[in-house]
Amino acid sequence: MKIIVLGAGVVGTAAAWFLHRDGHAVTVVDAAEGPARETSFANAGHLAATSGPWADPSVPMKLVKWFGREDAPLLLRPRLDPDLIRWGLKFLRNCTASRYAENAAPISALGLMSVGATAELREELSIDDEFSDRGTLTLLGDQADLADAPRRAEKMRAAGYEVEMVSRSSIAEVEPALAHVAGEYAGAILARGDAIGDAHKFTVALATHAEAAGVRFRFNTRVESIELHNGVARGLKLAGGERLDADAIVLAAGPWSAKLAATVGASLPIYPGRGYSVTIQIAGRNGAPTLCVVDEHRKLYFTRFRDRLRVAGTLELNGFNPPSEKRAQATLGHLRRMYPDGGDFSQAMHWSGLRPMAPDGRPLIGQTSVPGLWVDSGHGPLGWTLAAGSAAMLAALMAGRPPPLEAAHFDPRRFA
Repeated sequence: MKIIVLGAGVVGTAAAWFLHRDGHAVTVVDAAEGPARETSFANAGHLAATSGPWADPSVPMKLVKWFGREDAPLLLRPRLDPDLIRWGLKFLRNCTASRYAENAAPISALGLMSVGATAELREELSIDDEFSDRGTLTLLGDQADLADAPRRAEKMRAAGYEVEMVSRSSIAEVEPALAHVAGEYAGAILARGDAIGDAHKFTVALATHAEAAGVRFRFNTRVESIELHNGVARGLKLAGGERLDADAIVLAAGPWSAKLAATVGASLPIYPGRGYSVTIQIAGRNGAPTLCVVDEHRKLYFTRFRDRLRVAGTLELNGFNPPSEKRAQATLGHLRRMYPDGGDFSQAMHWSGLRPMAPDGRPLIGQTSVPGLWVDSGHGPLGWTLAAGSAAMLAALMAGRPPPLEAAHFDPRRFA
């Protein structure tokens, strides 16, 4: 088939690679100047194979507690936005214990498969994405986090990680860079083998290999609408009037996927959730961590690459509006508080990106209600983790093969 993939982030580029490998003629279209310039550019880098959805039973009360706080882990900015209201009602319906369990299981299954597929691509193509599997130290903020720790630890063990509980007094022994803040936490979970990698570097390298193999990339190209022929998605109308024909269209454009689907009457419950990150050069400082550190209470990830230190995380629901300078500075403040001698703060690089949030946390993978229009989006903060596995799912479905996981868990039409 002749397939157009909309979006050159890690999800779209992975989809293009897997589809090309199946023998399809693939063109990737993106408005940016190159691959991974939006949500995949400067994320946390954590390959979070055992993560669950944002929608959990504690969220409704937390939304009230954190209302109006610029440093809140989850910040909802009230606005008369019909899309947010519709999405929010679906999201709240998933904030129950039973729904959380129902949603978390397929996300974890996809995550484990995807991390394995990512590792295979890294080895096959000799991709240097600054991968490290030294492990992750998850800091537990209070007694409630501590009480839930055995369940979380068992989930990690089931995924194949070597896990141990760390007492408050032992946090600094495991990660000396945390000595000055260790007393603020109730304890921690150490998962050896849990991994990180630079999603931007991985995506750029994969796009380079894909282009060399025959995938066509069109950057600086804006899509005006998807075009139908006899009710089937058969091409694009680009800004400026140019048209591209195809046998199928794949929406992998993050939160913009919903806007593009709407041009042909397809409804995708994907809402933009803004995340923030700050990256500094370590520049010979000796206060940077050796492990990936997660502040579970604040929903922040602190990632050590070779010569860089990054903090990323949180979630802001404010549509496509510009990022908040106050929230960006709060993110920088968290990095400075945790690692005051972690790097050169005078040259801190701020970044903010829009994650495609599905109400139940499960990505949307498969054909939409419009024939010929497929989607691989809605991964929320887990795009880097789930990209390769989602691409394998999509390629199987488009080829008519049995997918590696149950397709119904990720069917885009499950919200109808």
